[in-house]
Amino acid sequence: MNRKRILIIIAAAAGALLIGAAIGAVLNYSEDQFDNQALETLKSTEGRDNHHAVGGNIMENDLTEIMNANAGFNDIIGNNEVTVVNFFASWCDPCKRETPALNEYHNEHLDEPIDIIGVNISDSDANRDAFLEEFEVQYPVFEFEDEDQALSDHQIHLMPTTFFVDSEGEIIRAYIGEVSPELVTNYINYVKEAS
Repeated sequence: MNRKRILIIIAAAAGALLIGAAIGAVLNYSEDQFDNQALETLKSTEGRDNHHAVGGNIMENDLTEIMNANAGFNDIIGNNEVTVVNFFASWCDPCKRETPALNEYHNEHLDEPIDIIGVNISDSDANRDAFLEEFEVQYPVFEFEDEDQALSDHQIHLMPTTFFVDSEGEIIRAYIGEVSPELVTNYINYVKEAS
């Protein structure tokens, strides 16, 4: 009986040591190491962001400003190291969820050579404007002059879709679905390294 109790105590102590070591390793893992690991994971990702548009150029389409742009679409892209082009629609629930975070991200990075541009897709003017007002969108918003052609060119079928574009307009990465600030940061870092 005593031997069994001693073995249980030893096993419990060994388990506690292992858990403590694991917690210590996580606490000692720096934010830079997490960022580097996320970037390495992103470099090897093929699934969700393996999009037909990657390698194409977003600057080949004509767009019209809806709001918040103090320059043309192509000029905004050309003046930034990375531009996040987010395709959204007022009827899209994931778009509604991600827009406040994109707005905050835009405002937090105003002094950096990155920007967010919204491109409204498949919407009425009234619904689009109500969406932009409801979410108090601060970043530039555009729409394609020939939406059907642009959607066909870039194979945009689902909302939201987000392109991560370099200063030449090349689509370096694409993501289908709701984005988070962490994902946006990781993809921006990927584009910076790829450029």
